[in-house]
Amino acid sequence: MNAFSPWFNGTPIPETDDAFEVGDIVTLISGGPPLTVINACDCGAVEVAWFDSSSLSVQDLPEESLVHWVDPDE
Repeated sequence: MNAFSPWFNGTPIPETDDAFEVGDIVTLISGGPPLTVINACDCGAVEVAWFDSSSLSVQDLPEESLVHWVDPDE
């Protein structure tokens, strides 16, 4: 059995070689709010920020946990 699945909750995880750049809108593979990339390095970490209606949050996340966000209204 293959331990890697290209699907998460019935949704295909897009394969991409696109690097994350400052200003990109991303989201966790597992879902969640849109996040803005504020720093990305070659070390595999991506610093993201989001506003949760009361405060600004900033977090470093592994690039493997992120995908580019797609607006569901488009």
